Amino acid sequence: MSRLAGGKTPSDVLQYLEGVSFPAKKDDLVHHARKNQAPNDIVAALGALPRTDFASPEEVIEVYPPMGG
Repeated sequence: MSRLAGGKTPSDVLQYLEGVSFPAKKDDLVHHARKNQAPNDIVAALGALPRTDFASPEEVIEVYPPMGG
């Protein structure tokens, strides 16, 4: 399984998006991550995603920064 920024796995990131209804806006992702007490690095990475609209959690992971990226 490939690692994401901060050495996170996709499931590490997605656990903090619980409650998000897709399709979703980037602002919704950041809001839910904060509400779910995500670490600051995950909140920052979500806020820096290059897209503003996501149809599914898989689309979030596709553009989430990779490890070392």
